[in-house]
Amino acid sequence: MIKNIHEVNSCPECGSENIIYKDEEQQVICEDCGMIFEPLGSKEEEEEFEEVAGIEEKPSKEKTPAKKPAKKKGKKKR
Repeated sequence: MIKNIHEVNSCPECGSENIIYKDEEQQVICEDCGMIFEPLGSKEEEEEFEEVAGIEEKPSKEKTPAKKPAKKKGKKKR
C-alpha cells in the first residue's frame, strides 16, 4: 500500500511517467491518459475497494511440476 504519493513514479493504468502530484488533494494525475490515482487510507479500505471492483489478488508464481510427455503409441508386433 502506498503511504506517500511521491512513491508513484508512473501511471498505474498506462505506465506513463508523465504524471503530476497534487499534494493538497493527495492525488497523482496522469497527463497522458487522465487517470487520477488516490491512495486508500487503510488495508481494510483497499480490500473493500478490491472486492467491490472485482479485483483479485494475483496468485503467487509457484512452480508447477512439468508434465511428462505422452508415451508414443507404436505399431503392435504380431
